[in-house]
Amino acid sequence: MKVSVLGAGPLTAPLTQLLTLAGSEVRAVAPEAPAEELAAALGHAELIFLTIPGPQLAASLPGLGLRPEHRIVVCGRGPDEATGLWLSELVSLRTPCLRVGALAGPLSPAEVERGSPAAAIIASPFQDVRVRAQAALHSPRCRVYTSDDLRGVELSASAARALTAAIGMSDAMGMGAGVRGLLLSRGLAEVRRLGKAVGANPDTFVGLAGVGEVVAASAAADDSAYLAGRALLRGDADPHEEALAVTAALVKLGERNKVDLPLLEAVHEVATGRLTAKEALKGLMERAAKLGGE
Repeated sequence: MKVSVLGAGPLTAPLTQLLTLAGSEVRAVAPEAPAEELAAALGHAELIFLTIPGPQLAASLPGLGLRPEHRIVVCGRGPDEATGLWLSELVSLRTPCLRVGALAGPLSPAEVERGSPAAAIIASPFQDVRVRAQAALHSPRCRVYTSDDLRGVELSASAARALTAAIGMSDAMGMGAGVRGLLLSRGLAEVRRLGKAVGANPDTFVGLAGVGEVVAASAAADDSAYLAGRALLRGDADPHEEALAVTAALVKLGERNKVDLPLLEAVHEVATGRLTAKEALKGLMERAAKLGGE
């Protein structure tokens, strides 16, 4: 299958490698490449993976020259903080492309480079997109699953970045495995509540896009979201880093849907300088006890 990868994010090289191993004819090009290179990549492909990080996608879309016949798979994390739109919505509303999906799952660039097995999930309401993307990427090295729960996969993968940042911050404070378990379980409870409010399937959050991503990313010392969380403790985190921008967008989404998100809100408060990491953890531990699991 003829595939193009547009972007210069951390997933560009490993995704290109996995697509090639699966037998796809791949062209990879950065969004700022000369117009003739972009045109050649677009003309080559029936399927396009956008590996542009979420915070940069809106600004990049107008210059890409996407056409109606292209099937798009978004690899960044959203929602877009400025508009509140999911990245798949940005593509379908701001380009002529309607057949859009998303890629998620525990794809570690370092592990792909080492030749380790990988797994991913492709989500789209369009069977055509799911089938083509799975065929392009699936190989003995990479298992690819599919889902029609696009909203659930986008939400799960985005929340996974926020939860990984929270775990990175906790680890930098010297907290142990118990706090890791607390953050993961309570964070997933928050995401399930938010998912229910936006019409997602709650089972999606315990799959590759949710738990799978958090477990893998928080165990990788070089993961960007994990490093962003550690930087929060030092006070030198970049608020525009994808994980922190996504956290801000998810907090806004929770506010619009009247969903309580104490953990994500705490990470956002630290990222914006309104709380220290120690104050945020103290506040979470001092919240009133509730009956039940949620």
